[in-house]
Amino acid sequence: MTMRRKRRGPPDMAKPQMTSLVDVLTVLVFFLLKNFSSEGDIITQSKNLELPMSTSKTRPENTIIVAISEKHILVEGTPVALVSEEQERSGTQIPGLSTFLEDKRKQTEAIAEYDKNVTFNGKLTVQGDKKIPYWLLQKVLATCGENGYSSFSLAVMKHDVD
Repeated sequence: MTMRRKRRGPPDMAKPQMTSLVDVLTVLVFFLLKNFSSEGDIITQSKNLELPMSTSKTRPENTIIVAISEKHILVEGTPVALVSEEQERSGTQIPGLSTFLEDKRKQTEAIAEYDKNVTFNGKLTVQGDKKIPYWLLQKVLATCGENGYSSFSLAVMKHDVD
């Protein structure tokens, strides 16, 4: 008796293992999640501003941003005063800035009445071009302080020192 061997047809194409592909994709997703920064930029530098350099290592907080350029004073990107007008005006108050900050404070206090997680903390960040005069910075800070924003930070560009 002769045994016949069964002949096989042409070999099938190799198919990828789905388990291996899922494992690779899972590792890739975890890698991307681990390396992804969810904070992003807390402060976006205003246009036409050249911030001073600093070696400070303190991270900025998410607060109201007052930007002082050579021509304008802006709060949250909204122009509230012209530098040329403030140069001619006497006193320590900037009316447009004062009105904006007072409205913002009242809004926060009104929300705080209904939501106990919200409180008015009087914090803001000042972005000032490194070429602005001291009298202008002083006037802006005086206006902020008189409207309840007495805790401020000055925005700077990080300068790495090795």
